[in-house]
Amino acid sequence: MIGPADGAGHFSELPARWYPMLRDVPALQTTGYSVSWGTEVNVAAVGAPVMVTALSVSQHYLSTLGVRMALGRNFNAAETSAHGPRAVILTYGFWQSHYAGLHDVLGRTLMIDGGPATIVGVLPARFRMPEPFALMLPEALETAQRLNSNLVVLGRLKPGVSLSNASAQIDARLQSWLPAHGESLARHPHASATPLSSNMVAGYAEMLVFILKCNLALLALAGVNIANLMLQRVVAHGHTQAIRAALGASYVRTVLPIVGEAILVSVLGTALGLAIAALCLSWANANVMRPEWFGFITHVSIQPMAVASCVAASALVMFFAASVGLWRARSPHAVRELVTGGRGGQTIAAGRLSKALVILQATLATFLLIYSFLFALSEIIINRAPLGFSYDHVLTATIHPPRAQYPDTSALEALGQRVLDRMRAQPGIMAVGIMNGSPLASAVTLKFQRGTAPPFAAQYQFVTPDVFQTLQIPLLVGRGFNAGDHAGAEPVAIVNTSFQKKYFTAGALDHRLDLILHHVDLPTQHLRIVGEVGDVHVWGPGGPPPPIVYVPMAQVPNGLMDVLRQYGNLHIMARTSGAPENYRDDLKSVLGQVAPGLALLHLRPLAGRVNEVFAPNRMLTMIFGFIACVALSLSSLGLFAVVSTSAAARTREWGVRASLGASPARLLWAVLRIGLTQAGIGIMAGLMLGWGVLTLLGGPQVNSISAGVDTILANPLVLSSLVALLLSTAVLACLAPALRAARTPPVAALSDD
Repeated sequence: MIGPADGAGHFSELPARWYPMLRDVPALQTTGYSVSWGTEVNVAAVGAPVMVTALSVSQHYLSTLGVRMALGRNFNAAETSAHGPRAVILTYGFWQSHYAGLHDVLGRTLMIDGGPATIVGVLPARFRMPEPFALMLPEALETAQRLNSNLVVLGRLKPGVSLSNASAQIDARLQSWLPAHGESLARHPHASATPLSSNMVAGYAEMLVFILKCNLALLALAGVNIANLMLQRVVAHGHTQAIRAALGASYVRTVLPIVGEAILVSVLGTALGLAIAALCLSWANANVMRPEWFGFITHVSIQPMAVASCVAASALVMFFAASVGLWRARSPHAVRELVTGGRGGQTIAAGRLSKALVILQATLATFLLIYSFLFALSEIIINRAPLGFSYDHVLTATIHPPRAQYPDTSALEALGQRVLDRMRAQPGIMAVGIMNGSPLASAVTLKFQRGTAPPFAAQYQFVTPDVFQTLQIPLLVGRGFNAGDHAGAEPVAIVNTSFQKKYFTAGALDHRLDLILHHVDLPTQHLRIVGEVGDVHVWGPGGPPPPIVYVPMAQVPNGLMDVLRQYGNLHIMARTSGAPENYRDDLKSVLGQVAPGLALLHLRPLAGRVNEVFAPNRMLTMIFGFIACVALSLSSLGLFAVVSTSAAARTREWGVRASLGASPARLLWAVLRIGLTQAGIGIMAGLMLGWGVLTLLGGPQVNSISAGVDTILANPLVLSSLVALLLSTAVLACLAPALRAARTPPVAALSDD
């Protein structure tokens, strides 16, 4: 992928006017581009028209990727020229769903945005891109340059050429090309080449690596737990092992049961773990691997490498655990077992080791809880935070008016006005409006200027007058848009609070703002700010609200409207008095009467869009909540086993204490103190470890996935709640052995004598 030198994972795009400088770069075998990641088009089908996503590409896009067609051919030079014949390539899924996989589909005509296009090929079934699409259309470079499109540029290296060499050649070419074509070097970044594979996974890599680190810590916790359980089991069978050794059994024969038990646990544990993983993946493939989240990954299965990794991890854990048991089975311990008659319990060394393992368990569990519990908590807080607009009782839909029928702003505005007038006449419709982007996870950024100050970037949205009322975005200062803000009237704008605070020391009302449009060969548009509205968290409440400039739809210059139509459609939003689902048919009927050839896309309550945006956050919350529960369970199980074994080995001591007058409450506390002391030390060590790692290493990475984790960790209430949860779990783990010790009768002191 060729773009600004920001590193892999940013999906950097190049302006279409820069693309010619890539011709004849010595390091590149071929190059190709797509226009951003696709746009919606209307397709004539049986019955009502449908809207699908189309990816516009250059002639050499597929050959650069090395794609072999499932059927037909690639675009030719004539089809990728500005006024060439219209052609279309179908994705495999569209071919199957709309043409039942018929091979005579080639040469047929498909109506796209009201015009005919000839089907020339079908993509292979395994072809995937990060953003799913249904059709592939040819895009002429002249058209992309006229519309000032942003291109996703791909290049194939020549054999033997390194990425660093290609990056150096591309950047050198750009640095010489820009001044020669009247562009300033100071305003543009350097260019580089990054692996396409790295860009493909970069959106998920940080999250998956973070989960992997937590799972490695969980694996270490499991290893410590099993080692401690193995140690307790060897102690419990120490007398039997000592008798076998005294009767002449070799050390190998003595330890074979320990090794055999470890192998059996390893094999059964691996098999059970893989079975659980298969069930979880089956559920994930059906519920999590949705195209809008993982566009080019639709199915996950257990690969041989994963099985080998599981076997290796299991063998490593059991080797560690068996080593602890083998150490305890040495001959000096056997002699002691025979001397004490099996009443010796743990040696001092074994007891210290067991306590150390419990402390280590508590440390690892606390460390995992700091990350997983706080991560999940931060996601819950983010999901519940206000967005700056009300999405309850709002029905939304998207339309894509084709340029052939609606060529300019006035035509689009007239279409929108007819739709709005018809919708307002429907019973139960409280307010209705149109904007060029969804209020959530959608943005177009343009350059503005105040007087002689340097230009700056801000989000740009055109709206109809009732959008703010429909979304209940509060008007704080000034006025909203009205019918007087039409084409030819004084250009006006409304800004949000973030814009006002960032670019104005006092109020922004009645100040002038220049919209720079040189990149689309238009003169600067001078706007007067007439109002200020509340902030909208476009990218979710995890980040600050961006500065936004709203303008009336009727006052968008025609050339700018051409550019904006590449990056967004017209979003219709209607506030209803009842459930939004009940008004779907009304909106369909209105559009069918006003524009019969247009399709409605994403016709649903706006709350569905919000839930879709936050669904990955909920998935991560579930994953890390599960990790926290497993860590807590393993730690509690280990603590229970150690305290239970220790308390059972000291049964005679409890009987002596009871015979000397110790109350059940004192015996209960004596056992609880054993577990709570070890757990408390582990909790403190885990808190310090977690704080240190989060501060030195994990903070930037964690907050790149979920903002505010370090802030939550600094909250005394959160920390005290975390400690209380861990201590409560430790008390529950020690409670059963403590109750057994408290009920020990005095006669137990003499039963073994």
